Amino acid sequence: MPIMRGSSSKTISNNVRKLRGEGFPQKQAVAISLSNAGKSKPKKMANGGFVKRFSPIIMKPQRFQGIY
Repeated sequence: MPIMRGSSSKTISNNVRKLRGEGFPQKQAVAISLSNAGKSKPKKMANGGFVKRFSPIIMKPQRFQGIY
C-alpha cells in the first residue's frame, strides 16, 4: 500500500502506522516516513539533549601554578 505524501505530523504518523502494519521495524518506518516528507530526525547529543545553537567558549592561556 503506498504511503501518503505530505509533511504534516498527522500524515507522517499515518505513514508510520501503515509501514508498521506492513512489517517494517519502528526505526525504519520512521526514517521512511520522514524521508518521504522531506524532513530529518533531530540530532541528539550524547546526554540526550538537542543541539539548539553552538557557542564556543573562549579559552584563556594556562599558566603553571605548581612546583617543578
